[in-house]
Amino acid sequence: MYGTSRSISLRLILTLAVGLMARSEAGAAPCPTPVDIETVIGFPVKVHPQVSDHCMYELTGQYQGAFVVLSYQPATRAGDVYKEIRQRVKGVKGVNAQPDRVSLGEGGWGYSSMGRKEAATVSQGRLYHVEMEYDLFERLKFREDAALRLIELAMRTAPAGGRATSTGAGSGAAPLDACMLATNAEVSQIAEEKPAIAKYWSAPAASFGGSHCDYDGGSIRIYQGKAAAAALEATLKAFKADKQRRVPVGGVGDKAFFMIPMPDNKYNRLGLLAVYAGPRVLQLTLDAQGDESIEATRPRLERLARLVLPRLR
Repeated sequence: MYGTSRSISLRLILTLAVGLMARSEAGAAPCPTPVDIETVIGFPVKVHPQVSDHCMYELTGQYQGAFVVLSYQPATRAGDVYKEIRQRVKGVKGVNAQPDRVSLGEGGWGYSSMGRKEAATVSQGRLYHVEMEYDLFERLKFREDAALRLIELAMRTAPAGGRATSTGAGSGAAPLDACMLATNAEVSQIAEEKPAIAKYWSAPAASFGGSHCDYDGGSIRIYQGKAAAAALEATLKAFKADKQRRVPVGGVGDKAFFMIPMPDNKYNRLGLLAVYAGPRVLQLTLDAQGDESIEATRPRLERLARLVLPRLR
């Protein structure tokens, strides 16, 4: 359903660790209850553990294995999500297929096929995105407008004005979008990814109210507020990386350090650079290329930090 990367397992762990922080500091994402979901789609569901700003539900009984996923992202992600919807509708309905206009909120796009429904729209600074996958169940019949009704439910459930995030922004603050700090092209070039591979990178994906952004070759995370440094330390501790060696890095931000979160894991080979800049802390990661040493990511991470820091202002 979503783009993958060479170190997706490690980055998912990092994201989940941050997610525990986000839930304790700012509350969970505004996920509708299973009863509310059942009322809208007409089938009982069970909820899966929440990952980032995604709410996942699975149908129960004979339709176990059919999923409903609702995600919340900053409105600035709309262009990328709409592009992906246009690509996916061609895959399920033919190369000349086009998505349908969605009139909810400020307008968006969606489509319905035999085994999949998807819709996304923007409202009050948020992008609401619903994906329903049930292609293994030919007899499963949802309402034609089920995805739109789920978006309406999500809009009613979410607090007005943007929800709080673990970055210290209040509930009335505009959502952050860490993905605006660097484009796919910039990150792939800094990561020294081969152009033949980089052109297939999926669009950057924001989460945690936009304070975290995943790229296929790395990630950017913004902590801000009085507890920014403590939030980073809690993330590293949850990830069991807090005891790993930290190498001070000069000339980047107020202070910075480089570390290898999992030095003995051959499947998750990436470096991490933490940069302190005023009330903010940046957590940057990049994958090592091939069999090169993970330390080789350090100069690239420093270049990424120098690119990103001025854009925080």
